[in-house]
Amino acid sequence: MRRIAGAVGTAILQILKWILKIVLGALKLFLGLIRLILLLFCMVARVFLSFVRMGTF
Repeated sequence: MRRIAGAVGTAILQILKWILKIVLGALKLFLGLIRLILLLFCMVARVFLSFVRMGTF
C-alpha cells in the first residue's frame, strides 16, 4: 500500500511541476507581450511629440 501511495504522490508531483512550467511559460509570454505593447506605444508617442514640436499638427 505504501508503494502505491508513494507512486501516486510522485505522479501528482510530476503533474504539478508540468502545470507550474506551463503557467510560468504563459506568464513569461504575457509579460513579453505587454512589454512589446508598451515599447510600441512609446515609439508612437515619440513620433507624435516630434510632429507636435515641429508644428505639423
